[in-house]
Amino acid sequence: MWFDSHAHPTAEGWSRELEAMREQEVGGLVVVGTSVASSAAAVRLVQEVRQQNPELTVGVAVGIHPHDADSVTEESLGALEEMIKENPDIVCGVGECGLDLFYEYSNPEHQEEAFRAQIALAKRFDRTLVIHTRDAWEDTFRIFDDEGVPERLIMHCFVGGPDEARRSLDYNAYLSFSGIATFKNAEDVRQAYMVAPLERILVETDAPYLAPVPLRGRPNLIGNVAITGSFLAELRGIPSEDFARLTWQNTIDVFQLN
Repeated sequence: MWFDSHAHPTAEGWSRELEAMREQEVGGLVVVGTSVASSAAAVRLVQEVRQQNPELTVGVAVGIHPHDADSVTEESLGALEEMIKENPDIVCGVGECGLDLFYEYSNPEHQEEAFRAQIALAKRFDRTLVIHTRDAWEDTFRIFDDEGVPERLIMHCFVGGPDEARRSLDYNAYLSFSGIATFKNAEDVRQAYMVAPLERILVETDAPYLAPVPLRGRPNLIGNVAITGSFLAELRGIPSEDFARLTWQNTIDVFQLN
């Protein structure tokens, strides 16, 4: 069974996602929030899935994406805290949070403030920190050094090269690879994957974004984690079923899921 370590499904699209998961033998999922509203919706979805589909292993990460950092307030951070307190068996992560200096939809200073606050939240509640970083490696590492990192850390949708991979691993981070790894122009990402220890690798869809080749350009589905996972397994010369088992256990370990 495959485990999608990072996706953004909705309640409205869940039946289609569930169908694709069953077709592709995907049995695990972490639903990730990007705002207070989407985090709350993710919690509700996971509550329902646990009741209706107990055969699945599911958890949720609550957080505020750097694109939304301009809207972060003490109240919104408090709302994330309450979600963790009220759902301790469901909320396994904080994020996705971090820095995005490629689009810069939010003020970089606000992004940094929100990032630091969510690092503190993950540390205070011993939750896994899920990082989004784009065109911001040096600033991300600087903030890691300033704040210290939680015990468990994921570099979501890893898009760096081998140097960034090694530096991330120095912080004991897990590297999560998406459908980008299958793209023709993503050689740096594949090189990063090849230097990562097997016990530090996760696989994700980031659905509905980043569908892998040969589905690139279409809305992504959680079931497609099997396509990306099989591609990554072949790069390392590992049978797909062994790689699925390996990345399943890695995801369980990093999120401390039952």
